Amino acid sequence: MHAPPPPPRNTGSHPAIDPADFPASNQDLLYSDYRKTEELGTLRSVARALAAETESQKVLETLCSLSMVRGRASGAVVARVSYDDGVFIAASGKVSSMLGLTFPLVDTFTERAAREHRTLSISDPSQSSPFFAELLPTLGVGPVLLLPLLANQQLFGVLAITRDAGHPRFDEADEERLGVMTDLAALALWKARLLEEARSADAAKTSLLATLSHELRTPLTALEGYGELLEDEILGPLTVEQREVIVRLRTVGRHLGSLIEDILTFASLEADRLTARRGPVRLDELLDSLHPFLEPMAREKGIAFLIDLEPALPVLLTDEARVRQILLNLCQNAIKFTEEGGVTVRVSRGSPNADGGATVRFAVRDTGVGIAAPDMQRLFRPFSQLEDSVTRRARGTGLGLYIARRLATILGGRIELVSRPGEGSIFTLVLPQNH
Repeated sequence: MHAPPPPPRNTGSHPAIDPADFPASNQDLLYSDYRKTEELGTLRSVARALAAETESQKVLETLCSLSMVRGRASGAVVARVSYDDGVFIAASGKVSSMLGLTFPLVDTFTERAAREHRTLSISDPSQSSPFFAELLPTLGVGPVLLLPLLANQQLFGVLAITRDAGHPRFDEADEERLGVMTDLAALALWKARLLEEARSADAAKTSLLATLSHELRTPLTALEGYGELLEDEILGPLTVEQREVIVRLRTVGRHLGSLIEDILTFASLEADRLTARRGPVRLDELLDSLHPFLEPMAREKGIAFLIDLEPALPVLLTDEARVRQILLNLCQNAIKFTEEGGVTVRVSRGSPNADGGATVRFAVRDTGVGIAAPDMQRLFRPFSQLEDSVTRRARGTGLGLYIARRLATILGGRIELVSRPGEGSIFTLVLPQNH
């Protein structure tokens, strides 16, 4: 037991408090309060150290290190148990060599602690199963304290804290102190496992999206090729009605292709695999390439689609495919939510960046429903859509604006939004001339 703390020095006008001035019973109370305060402070430190870890293995390693300090021990090890055997998955101190060791679980104290969900104290390793009775003395292990790691009815393993041979066994105070720390660690493990499962689910979802998108792209490319053969009358002349049907089929095919491209891009963004491929981009050619995708969509809705290009704009040094994808997403979104009027793409020089570099602005203006201020940021979240009668009729993946903003950032630019309900919206892509 530690000695009581020394009395505080008198640093002011009031006399110092001397424990000797109090009766013996009051001195015991003062010392007890001091020990409780010290213990709470230590537990807070332990809780912070365990909560700071977000990976289960790191939690286990931290637990082993803290157990040695809190238990005045020479080693600590955590065993994961199954039906017939156990394996040590974290270790510290003199028992570090046990890490990765598999052992028979039947008739061991580890099995009892796991099955009965209670703490067990062993004073002599020779009392253990034959496997441990032979192993522990070779490591100089004496008393052992076993504590199950339990949280929300889940057993995450069994912690074994060891002292050297000849040292005193763990007493009730040790069991209580280390039991509280083990409970904190079990909660930290539960949180870490939830995070790991969520990350694993996200990775599986991303992989599935990428695989499905690749599988869909192959037959879609074939359909696009057959449609082009028919439209060009390679296989024979078409009537006016037949040509209209083929044009619509190709428009739908292009739209489906852009959806697949969005899913592939989303999967790449989530996996941090997407980078920009820079090259010279002529703006007039870039904007001309938008017409086959967007003009039929606008015509089918009975609205106008116009492109207004400022003369003598410079050649951009950027990723042409990604700029096209951003503009397609912004324009398709504008057409989708515009019932009357039209959509105009205005391309012009922008104000210089903070570093003085030249910029180009692509402003996509629509005469649609507009967006309320509280909804603006939510629009750029993945799979997010607004809820009203118009948006319910114009369903999509909810990825277009999210992808557009992420791609703009990768290209060194940004997307600005100005909108009012009932007055339409302006989504503006701002890109540096050279990135």
